[in-house]
Amino acid sequence: MRILTNTTSPYARIARIALGEKGFDLSGTEIVNPWADDPALLKLNSAARVPTLATGEGLPLTESLLILLWLEKKVPEPSLLAGPLDRTISLAGRAMGVVDAMANIVTNTMQVDPGFGEHRVGLRRRRTILDGFRALEADPPAYDGGTPDVAVIVTIVALDYLRLRFRDAPWAPALPRLDALRAKVAERPAFETTAPYI
Repeated sequence: MRILTNTTSPYARIARIALGEKGFDLSGTEIVNPWADDPALLKLNSAARVPTLATGEGLPLTESLLILLWLEKKVPEPSLLAGPLDRTISLAGRAMGVVDAMANIVTNTMQVDPGFGEHRVGLRRRRTILDGFRALEADPPAYDGGTPDVAVIVTIVALDYLRLRFRDAPWAPALPRLDALRAKVAERPAFETTAPYI
């Protein structure tokens, strides 16, 4: 199995953490630059997006949540959908909305307009980030040890991405309850080895 990723993508990190928590060996990880139309990535995924996973048979799997769905069917235990399913999916969706909004600002700022974050659409994305984080801070996913569920995974990925990409933003909120949640999973190998960096 090969996993094509980069060092900053929150989507790729969600998939990699899920794989690691399911017991997959992450040593097949290949760092690629999706913006450079990397030939290895394009061969598997014409959208040139990470994560892209190539199964042992060479079949490409793309999109983090579809990879997670594949994992749940392929390796049901430990489940990443433990706990009350409706709540888990609801919290994961809220965190994913935050991830999407941050990635939208970062991508448009880097590729389209350096001032994107201050334009009308960028400000709406910022509102999504702030509202989403406030809701997650007020009602964070539960975690008492063991395999974290998808809500915990996506929430921590969102938090780490905020700290990576918006560290000095004056609007970035203090999130002590989410920081406490992060501290509980920080040393789990799947989180530690996938920590994002620029």
